[in-house]
Amino acid sequence: MAHCEGKWLEKNLLIFLFGILVWFCPLSCLCLDLTALDLHGMQASQISDYNSFSAAARAIDGNLNTSYADGSCSNTDYNAHPWWKVDLGANHCLGHITLVNRGDDGNERLNGAGVRAGIHNDIFNNAACGLPVTRDQASIPGAHLQIVCDPPVIARYVSVDDDFHVNGEWDNLLTLCEVMVDEYPMEDCLQTTTTDSDMSTAAIAVDAPIYITSKSSLMFVDKQVTNARPLSVLHMKLPMQCFMRCKMNNGCWSFDYVMTSGQCRLYDIKAGDINADDQPGCLVYAVIRG
Repeated sequence: MAHCEGKWLEKNLLIFLFGILVWFCPLSCLCLDLTALDLHGMQASQISDYNSFSAAARAIDGNLNTSYADGSCSNTDYNAHPWWKVDLGANHCLGHITLVNRGDDGNERLNGAGVRAGIHNDIFNNAACGLPVTRDQASIPGAHLQIVCDPPVIARYVSVDDDFHVNGEWDNLLTLCEVMVDEYPMEDCLQTTTTDSDMSTAAIAVDAPIYITSKSSLMFVDKQVTNARPLSVLHMKLPMQCFMRCKMNNGCWSFDYVMTSGQCRLYDIKAGDINADDQPGCLVYAVIRG
């Protein structure tokens, strides 16, 4: 998928429409500024330490030295499913996570490692960002491997875990010489990941020739609906898709969407009747039908 660097698109889409060349960029590819998040001093942990010189904090010490022997890399002991994580202290809108591989012997161990980001302290409840590190990527000593969260994700925790094994034997030491995180402004992240606070007006054919026109407005951030049993529970990649499903359900007047898992819940509660409680990473929308 396309993503943006600074104010420039990495990929553009050009199409011919009625003989006119048109440049098109979907709402999920808004060009936003990324800034580096300073991780130095934040709380890092890992499943185990290989020795006293390989603590989790060494992966966020700001030192890009890729020689393990120089003491700037974290390293777990042998585990069936090793992991490393950092607590950002608050929710951030994450776009890129960069893993710096070791530059000496052992760089291939990063093959298969995956990045997760989300609001849960238990990292395995958080969604994956991007794709796992490939064998070719891991084969490059000292490589800076950029993992793209597309769409961006609201997260307090960033983690790396690896369950890769070779020839049936576990070869699971997880070494990270540095982990770097780039974030978007939170307000822009909400627009990017939800497409828009007013999800546009559109018409959907339900049973021809009947059409329903509706729009949706963001009611609450970091809250979920609590006063109703959902009409249905779905999993969607984007809130816009959740909105479209609500539009196609005549009884749906509101929905909430969990950013980290994609859970979409439809309700028959109208805007003025919505009760919502705190739930980090959850967004509540009201649907207005016309």
